[in-house]
Amino acid sequence: MTLSETPDSPKEIPPISRRRQQRIREIQDLFDSGLKVSEISELYGISERQVRRDKEDGKAFDRALSKAVDQAEVLGREIRSYEQALRMEWRAYRTATNPFVKVACMRNIIALKEKYIKFLQGAGLIEKVADQLKIIDIPYGEKSIREAVLDLVKLINDYGEKKDET
Repeated sequence: MTLSETPDSPKEIPPISRRRQQRIREIQDLFDSGLKVSEISELYGISERQVRRDKEDGKAFDRALSKAVDQAEVLGREIRSYEQALRMEWRAYRTATNPFVKVACMRNIIALKEKYIKFLQGAGLIEKVADQLKIIDIPYGEKSIREAVLDLVKLINDYGEKKDET
């Protein structure tokens, strides 16, 4: 530690051999499973002081790894995978000839879209959207109303298909 560093600043990772890195990971796993320093020390045939040092170096290693994560890249990869899955389901829907397969594809599409939206909301990329649309007291007995509702549903489906194709 240099004089300009404060005691609370994160510890730099010293050069660590692969063998020691493996031991550090194993020691972290053993700590997580409830073993004590003395038990780990005895298991590996090293001093308790070395076990504590390995534990601290493991924490520093974890901090460095978390800083190295590129959030934009991870989010981009996830978004790309959702969009690819949606494109594949739409393709399966369009090429299916069996009506039951079409229904299954549509269910998959709906489920994927719901998961995708929840993912985007969880990542803070979009605001919460309405969970459902409630339409009350529609006079379905009138032919013009039924046709208008059907036209609206077709318009929404066509829009979704066109948007997913791009």
